[in-house]
Amino acid sequence: MRDVNQPLFFETSWEVANKVGGIYTVIKTKVPVTVQEYGDRYHLTGPWNRFSAHVEVEEIEPESPAIEAAIRAITDQGIQVLYGRWLIDGAPRVVLFDIGSAAYKLDEWKGDLWRVAGIPSPPHDIETNDAIILGYLNAWLLDE
Repeated sequence: MRDVNQPLFFETSWEVANKVGGIYTVIKTKVPVTVQEYGDRYHLTGPWNRFSAHVEVEEIEPESPAIEAAIRAITDQGIQVLYGRWLIDGAPRVVLFDIGSAAYKLDEWKGDLWRVAGIPSPPHDIETNDAIILGYLNAWLLDE
């Protein structure tokens, strides 16, 4: 049964446990207050940067059966996911997706964007492709 009084809260960014610009600092700065308000119901999602994640994230098992089931549904399809605590003030829970392991779904998802919304995407634009993959992985997680 869903607890509508204690909803999960998800926030996504390319810079979750992945320092590439100024948004990383913005997120780190607001996390302690957000964790104070939402506790372990607060999750950040983003891409899994294998160069930095090993020092930024402590891998843990999900305590929430819903989160565990959602991650399992995704990993059962061959997509690699890291779940853990981001080692910053507030230690928020994070769900990081290996974009490369989901690349096999890119054509399907691009087709979906075109059919449903008429949104075209260039065939060899890496940034666009990665954004599509991350967006669909987030939607998949939330759908599960």
